[in-house]
Amino acid sequence: MIKLNITVLLLFIVQQLSAQITEPINTDRPDQSDGAYVLPKNNLQIENGITIANKTVTNNLMLRYGITKSTELRLLSDFGKFDGINGFAPIAISVKQRLIENKGVVPAITLVGYLRYEELASKVFRTSNTNYNFLLAFQNDITQKLSVGYNIGTAKGYKNISFTTSVGYGLSNKFTGFIEYFSNFEKKELPSHNIDGGILYLINNRLQLDIAIGSSLTENDNYYITTGVSYRFKN
Repeated sequence: MIKLNITVLLLFIVQQLSAQITEPINTDRPDQSDGAYVLPKNNLQIENGITIANKTVTNNLMLRYGITKSTELRLLSDFGKFDGINGFAPIAISVKQRLIENKGVVPAITLVGYLRYEELASKVFRTSNTNYNFLLAFQNDITQKLSVGYNIGTAKGYKNISFTTSVGYGLSNKFTGFIEYFSNFEKKELPSHNIDGGILYLINNRLQLDIAIGSSLTENDNYYITTGVSYRFKN
């Protein structure tokens, strides 16, 4: 009986070890682009960071959950001081739907949608409009270390168009660096052009730290720094 119990225990341990995450965590922070990667089914991931800019200190929280093999549900919440005003920004519900896998020169393509719920925001940040936006996220893995990601999106009833381009490079098994350009075009307003870059440090396949710094190319003294931590669970 003792031998049988030990055998059962060993089989349980082996099963749990085989269920461990074997691929490194993949995050949508700290850059401005949404990745084409979709979290596997029944996986939960938390991405949290702090952003510091002129008159702004905010906490940025994202909860991600894989509901199918190709669909991911996300919840985003930002709170803190925005341009000197304290409060909660509208909570956003987001869905990522993978459309195409990366095969050769054909990029991975994922559709991403956001819907922001104004009623759960602080009064000063509420508007009477329904705030939603959509984007397509693309990614090409050039080599095992080098990847290129890019987004094209629209918001405010298609009156706003945004673009991002990000290049990532694996510096080692633990460190990944990136540099990114992102821009925004809106009717009756001057376009904004920005650049950022940062480092991601993989502690293990579940846990990652990051830091990034960015700046506007069209406005003076408009820069920010962000740092965060991300953790991936598995059901």
